[in-house]
Parts: sequence; structure tokens; C-alpha cells
Amino acid sequence: MPDQNHKKAKTININLTEAEYEKVKQLAEVRDLNPTAYTRLSALGNRIKPTVIQPESERITELENENKDLKMKLMVGHSEYEVAREDFDNLEEQYYQCAGYVNTFRDFLKYVQNDAEYINLNGYKNDEKLKSDIRDIIRELKD
Repeated sequence: MPDQNHKKAKTININLTEAEYEKVKQLAEVRDLNPTAYTRLSALGNRIKPTVIQPESERITELENENKDLKMKLMVGHSEYEVAREDFDNLEEQYYQCAGYVNTFRDFLKYVQNDAEYINLNGYKNDEKLKSDIRDIIRELKD
């Protein structure tokens, strides 16, 4: 007589249409399962997080429509926030001037120890380009 702990596994066969099988296969793949495991878990009432599968072409169309809507909103709001060319040019000039300061400061920081307690003045004294850049910045800031 067979032991109660060694019951033989039972098999259930189901027939699916091609479309049904593809849907089960896609749902299983999204969850990193094979179709058999997905079907077994679903049939046993395990909650498997639902996932909406949307064909790529539909999603692409949806994204293109969203893109068009955003472009339209941008064009409508564009005139409200229009900046005069002169103001833009002034801001751009200030930006590049500040970027130059930042780059010079970064070059100077090469001679400063990480804890900011020590500055290698010998290295700084030998860096003629950096000294020249700092002199130029000092002149600009005084004016």
C-alpha cells in the first residue's frame, strides 16, 4: 500500500485558443513565469499582480499623441514667457563669465588639500596660466 506522504502528482489538461494561449504566455512572461506555472498559480487563487498588456503600436500611437499635446501646450504658452533677445544675450554673457570663474576656481583647487587645511603654494606659483587667470578675474571684479 502506498505511503500517504508520497501521493502522485495529478495532471489537468486545458485547451486554449491561439489567442488565449498568447495572452497567458504574455502575462506569464511579464511576471517571469512560464505559462504552466502562471496558470497553476492563477487557478489556485494566488494573487498575481495584474498587468495590462498593450500592443506596441497602440502605445506608440498613444505616446505620439501625448507628444503632440505637449508641443501644442508649449507653443500656446511660448508667447507668454517670451524673453527679449537683448536680455537673453546678457544672461548668456553672464553665464559664460561665471563659468570661467568656476573653471578657474577648479584649477586653483588642484593645489588645495582635500581637508582644505593646506595649499601647495609652490605648485600654484609654478602655474603661470592659473595666476594669469586669477589676476584677470581680480581686475574684472574690481571694475
